[in-house]
Amino acid sequence: MTTKSTDKNSIKILNELLKKYSNKEEITQKYGIKSAAFFKHLTEIKQAGFNLLKDNSFYKIKAFCGTFDLTSADTSTIAHLYTLSYFMQSKKRTKKLKTVLEKILLLSSNEKYNETLKKIELFQKTKNYMDYSSKISLFEEFINKNKITKVLTLSNNSYILKPSDIKRDKNNIYFHFYDEEKNENKTIPIEDIVKIIPIDESEDNIQYKKEIIFELYGRLIKSYRLKEDERLIEVHPEKIVIANSSSDKNILFKRLLRYDILCRVLFPISDAKEFQNLINNSLQKLKSGI
Repeated sequence: MTTKSTDKNSIKILNELLKKYSNKEEITQKYGIKSAAFFKHLTEIKQAGFNLLKDNSFYKIKAFCGTFDLTSADTSTIAHLYTLSYFMQSKKRTKKLKTVLEKILLLSSNEKYNETLKKIELFQKTKNYMDYSSKISLFEEFINKNKITKVLTLSNNSYILKPSDIKRDKNNIYFHFYDEEKNENKTIPIEDIVKIIPIDESEDNIQYKKEIIFELYGRLIKSYRLKEDERLIEVHPEKIVIANSSSDKNILFKRLLRYDILCRVLFPISDAKEFQNLINNSLQKLKSGI
């Protein structure tokens, strides 16, 4: 690099390209650099030993050969982590996480970089983001794995659907599904969805394994041992969610009743209501002294 003024402008451009994707118009307007001198500065940056990568009209500094080929699911994961970092109690950890994620983005395409920024902006504006983040991540996982899911809504409706896409607008997020039985698409706002649970597909394709889904709380979170016909679906600090494929529902309900208030049946809705009625009947008998 030659004169001090040239050095100064080249350093400004270098600093900009280290931070984010930029094009000639953005940089020249921001730093008051003459448009005709822009490419001269780029040449000086190259001669100084920095690797430049051109993506259409945008430029960036390449830290090593090759870039990250991010998928839409990857950009969503990065956006989730970036947004969640704001909820961390440690400012030091927040800064470290954001720095790592920003470096990953700088080594992806400009398209994916901008896609991620838009998602971060939306997530930060979305109401109840902390309640929704796990749903979004889970839904995208089911899309990637082509999972058939059971969906429970606030209105107590239960559907068997295949997740297909996530749509976002200025204020909200919508889950899009495909109903294979009815051969139609279905859209459900994220706040209307209570649970999304994957279910196993049988060899007959549309014939699904019938399972009863229940939750356990308190001491049962650590002490409960899965039975032969059971599988663990979710683990949370305050509960665990289990799927039971037993053919004898009566035996299962009899066992679950022993857990009293530490157990709740979720799916199917008809079984959940039946189980609740059994609990109510038991309570009624206790009150009447039978």
